[in-house]
Amino acid sequence: MSSPSPKPSATARKISARLHAVQAVYQMAMNKQDAKTITLEYLTHRAGMTVDDETYVPPDNALFSSIVQGVEEKQQELVKTLASYLKREDDSIKSMEMLLKATLLCGLYELMMHQEIDTPIILNDYIEIAASFYDESAKSIVNAILDNAAAQYRA
Repeated sequence: MSSPSPKPSATARKISARLHAVQAVYQMAMNKQDAKTITLEYLTHRAGMTVDDETYVPPDNALFSSIVQGVEEKQQELVKTLASYLKREDDSIKSMEMLLKATLLCGLYELMMHQEIDTPIILNDYIEIAASFYDESAKSIVNAILDNAAAQYRA
């Protein structure tokens, strides 16, 4: 008889919430779905799902919902903020790959609206999310933009 797997830590659940939020914001953009629909889908069908005999850590539901719904509510402000950090013409938001944009929008939202969460935790988690999908240059972009935003929103 196998022992039950240990309950995921609060930290692991928050990291999972951020990853799920990035994926949900990406799906919202690609499929033209609203935050309420996506949040319900993720929390009902995807949280803690098993793929290839590996059960994923379920997200912190409150943090996940806050990020996804907050990105939708503050979309215009977040996009304007993101655009202000893009220096070169070829870095424009329109040409930015959507998953990278979703990562940045979620990170910006959290820096703006979740003052109770330490800045290094937010930065590290979104940099790691970028690293799981992209090469080093994307990590550098996420780090630079979110670091600048942290200086602006958490002075």
